[in-house]
Parts: sequence; C-alpha cells; structure tokens
Amino acid sequence: MLDRDFRDIIAGLGLTAAGSAAAIYAAAHYSVGTVTRMGPGMMPVSLGVILAAFGLAIAAPAFFRRGETVPLNLRPLIVLTIAILTFALMIEPVGLIAAVFSTTVIATLAESRVSLGKALILGAAMSLLTWTIFIAGLGLPIRSFGWPF
Repeated sequence: MLDRDFRDIIAGLGLTAAGSAAAIYAAAHYSVGTVTRMGPGMMPVSLGVILAAFGLAIAAPAFFRRGETVPLNLRPLIVLTIAILTFALMIEPVGLIAAVFSTTVIATLAESRVSLGKALILGAAMSLLTWTIFIAGLGLPIRSFGWPF
C-alpha cells in the first residue's frame, strides 16, 4: 500500500498542467474579448481553466488518502499509440474509410477479450459512422477512399 494516492495525484496535476498551458497559450495568442463580445480565445481559455480546475479537484483529495499499487500494463499504451500513428499515416494515402477501419481494428488489440469478428464489425461500423458524420453530414473535403499504388 502506498502512503498517498499517487495515481490520482499525478493524473490531477497532469490535467492541471495541460489545462493551464492551453489557457495561457490561448490567452497569449488570441483575443479573448468580453463576455458580451467573445473573441476567438474565449472558448479555449475557458476550457483550459475548467480542465485545470478539474485536475485540482482530482489531485487535492488524493493527498489525504492512501493509494493502492496498480500493476503496470504497457500493452494498451503501445497498441493505442500504434493505432493513432496508423491513422496519421493512412488518412492521406488511403482515405478516411480505410484509415478509420484500420485504426479501430488495431485499437481493439489493446483488450485481449475482443474477438477478431467483433473487431471487424466494430471497424466497419465506425467507418460507416465516421463517413456519415464527416463526409455526408458535414461535407468535409476528405477522400473516402484512395489507392496510393
């Protein structure tokens, strides 16, 4: 058993740091404006401050409670990093559908209980949903399919 709940302390302080950095960057680079005439920096500054406050709300109580040791599992971290890199490398050459499908199927490998059939069905559903929202619904200029060869 640990003397403090370091998992929540680190997570809370990380959220506080990320929120503070976002708010400071947005305030320095964008006009915030006023409440009645909001500028482009109002939303990122507000969200950064809210994120920092949530981080403090998570970290503060953790200083006063005991923590449990948590086993370190690197598989999800490695697999999800590979999935994100796969999306980044595939979106331009092969298009949205194949990139989302591949990313989803790879991301399911982070959990050992997901079967290949369920991963393929989830990949197809996510590809269809993503195409429906971003291409059909919002009309974003992203290629659905591409063949780089």
